[in-house]
Amino acid sequence: MYTVEEIKNKVKTGTWTKEDVARCVEELKQISDFTVYTEEIYYISYGIFAYNFREYAYPLIEICREAGVHMERSKEKSRLYLALVRLYFCLGFPPKIVEYGLKYANSGFTLRSPLKSVYNTIVAAFSDCGLFFEADFYLEKMMDISRLDPCDSSVDFWNSDTLNELVYYDSKVYVKLGMGDVAGAEQAAVDMQAILTEREIPEDGRAFFLLQKEFTDLYLRLYQQKDKAVIAEEFNSYMKKMEAGEGARDTLSFCVCYFGEFLQVMAEEERWDDIIRIGSYIKNARNFSGSFCPVYKLMRTAAYGSDREELRRQIPEFERMYLESLEQEKENYDQMVRLLTREELRIERLKVSMEKDALTGCLNRAAFDHNSKRFMKNHKKGSLVFIDLDYLKLINDCYGHENGDRYLVCFAENMKCAMDRQDLLYRYAGDEFLILSALEPEQIQERLNEILEKSPIHFDINGEIRNISFSYGIVAFEEKKGKIADLVKEADQRMYQCKSRNHERISKRGAAE
Repeated sequence: MYTVEEIKNKVKTGTWTKEDVARCVEELKQISDFTVYTEEIYYISYGIFAYNFREYAYPLIEICREAGVHMERSKEKSRLYLALVRLYFCLGFPPKIVEYGLKYANSGFTLRSPLKSVYNTIVAAFSDCGLFFEADFYLEKMMDISRLDPCDSSVDFWNSDTLNELVYYDSKVYVKLGMGDVAGAEQAAVDMQAILTEREIPEDGRAFFLLQKEFTDLYLRLYQQKDKAVIAEEFNSYMKKMEAGEGARDTLSFCVCYFGEFLQVMAEEERWDDIIRIGSYIKNARNFSGSFCPVYKLMRTAAYGSDREELRRQIPEFERMYLESLEQEKENYDQMVRLLTREELRIERLKVSMEKDALTGCLNRAAFDHNSKRFMKNHKKGSLVFIDLDYLKLINDCYGHENGDRYLVCFAENMKCAMDRQDLLYRYAGDEFLILSALEPEQIQERLNEILEKSPIHFDINGEIRNISFSYGIVAFEEKKGKIADLVKEADQRMYQCKSRNHERISKRGAAE
């Protein structure tokens, strides 16, 4: 396994390859405890994100979720949330981007720079879904980091408030256009230009955002300019500069869907040769992400529309690219469904395990809080029973807690056998149990008394057989109009009234002296 520093260095220097990712993923699969490798997982996810190695996103998602499923709230778990945000972004799956982005934001272990990035990613996810008002809300939350917690003046540009503002205004252009607010988008472009003109920005930072702004301004003109021929020519000129290397920058990433809009304008102007040239460039460039299906479809359309025999001969190739892209989209969808199904099943299993008491196998207090209202809704008549075991403390003190645990398990197993199939037994706390029963109070009282007096639960301790004694209180649902807290309180009080009577019933053989 590469060290964290080796992964970071490979990603930074451009020597990170698919073979590196494959090696890391395979080695992680052989590890039984992922939790000690959360930092490595985090930077591998960044490498997949930065280089758009989306085919490796699926296996690393599985590893991230497996690593995090039993982890307590911690810095390491929040780091896994960040990894999952990036991986789902590679796959273009907005619901999970938002889900894990918000989990990171609410984890209690956020860092300033990653939190800004997470909010901006959530903005992109909502924008892709056409939810521009939601995107605008999280764009403001991203900016609030700078407004409410200004960074120190000594911080480098790539972690500064200036960078945050540039990202904010650049994103604002796209969000405002999506909302139909062209004037708002124009103002955001003006504000971005003012920062680039008036602030002291290092040359590499200025060059980066000038390139970004050039495309953003072009996209803005798509909504301002009514003459499609002019837009088509401007876009063609812009792409020629990129093809010549003037706009080439590994760290600058573009979303294919925006370029698809320009290619659609070129199709309306029947600029077939330009569409195929630009599409071929986009297909092979590393800094484009998203679905290539619209690009391939337009390239196919252009080949059919062109008079040039050379391009028409490429129709089968463009059709193949388009169909393979569609098939890949379908595979991505199917893979995503499989991932989500496995996650859903894992969550269900986790929920079941979280609602069980680890010692007795009974349902626990959390399960009672969650399920009791539904039980009473489904059973208009019934009873709540509060049970307190007698002499558990004495067993623990005289024979040790291991035998005390056996005492609890013995009671729970026998009580479950004695109950009706639809009744539910909960370990409420320590030696306290609750029963939700569909039986009337008289019926369940008769059954409990039979257990205490006629068919007691036997417990073998050091070869001596004891009877497990317990006190109980019963309340009918209708007595407290189905109010859970009042039912538990009343049953608890009645249990104490019952306790002294039950002690007298214990036989000498079963009594704990």
